[in-house]
Amino acid sequence: MLPILLRAAVRRSLGDARYVRPAPPGRARGDAADLYRRIERDFGVLAPPVAVLSPAPECAAATWTVLRESLLVPGRTRREEREAVATAVSRSNDCPYCVEVHGATLGSLDGAGGGAGTPAPRPLGSLTPAERAELGAVELTFQHINRLVNVFLPDSPLPGFAPGPVRGPLRRATGAVIAARARRPLPPDTSLELLPEEARNAPVPDDLLWALGEPRIAGVLAGVAAAVDAAGARALPEGVRALVRDHLAAHGTGPAGVGRAWVEEHVAALPPSDRPLGRLALLTARASFQVGDDTVAACRSAGAGDADLVRAAAWAAMAAARHTTARNAASVRRIEPNRGNQT
Repeated sequence: MLPILLRAAVRRSLGDARYVRPAPPGRARGDAADLYRRIERDFGVLAPPVAVLSPAPECAAATWTVLRESLLVPGRTRREEREAVATAVSRSNDCPYCVEVHGATLGSLDGAGGGAGTPAPRPLGSLTPAERAELGAVELTFQHINRLVNVFLPDSPLPGFAPGPVRGPLRRATGAVIAARARRPLPPDTSLELLPEEARNAPVPDDLLWALGEPRIAGVLAGVAAAVDAAGARALPEGVRALVRDHLAAHGTGPAGVGRAWVEEHVAALPPSDRPLGRLALLTARASFQVGDDTVAACRSAGAGDADLVRAAAWAAMAAARHTTARNAASVRRIEPNRGNQT
């Protein structure tokens, strides 16, 4: 009975979404209904960070694909390791929502692991290329998802109406339900059929070459990146995308300060009509927690609909995720020769 009540509570929590109206789980039709069915079957419960993107179905499908294929499908690394990476990345991005979900899942996996315990993070330089590809894909997934959650969802996956005394048991039950699915191995790559054909055949871009240690993972990331790039091109002019890419190259994704003056300085270079979505994209990439009602209201005044908001934010979140994982992979490559000289 508890899993049924939990799934209903998580579905209802989608009503707490900010700024956009996702397809309601009970009334979703077509592609959205199919996606929701797949998520609940493979993840154990609906994943609001994916479902909230349903106004732009291609972004929802791409986000589910990278989540499923990197985190849920068995590989050379243990699921506990991957959940530990998901939790650590979410903490680094100040995403309490994802920390709550994946911390609870990690705790349930640990409790069911026959005493194996939570794996200590291994130094990246000690991993094989295939292991680095798998854990790097999890990192990329959550660099992407954390930013979208910070923009579109509240701080907790539990519905706001849930009273305090039941929140702890619901949180633990969420982790237990997701962890239970982990004991049923999923077949790889079935979600790739959700991507457009041209995305499924996309070459691996230079910034994702670090994933070639595991060719399956590299193919998944290339397809997802191509699908999100195409979505971003539908919502954002090239000038906005170039601004975000140049900003990330120059400044990275580290803290930008408590204010938003830095954003205004950069978007001032854009035509006035492009500044609202440019501001949303730049904030999502660099400081997603700073996206506010005024940011979205300006986009609405400029004519942006729900699909435009999702596509702009999803593209910016993926751009930041790709930048961060490529930078980290480059750091490992610099370390490896030194390690080899010491042996």
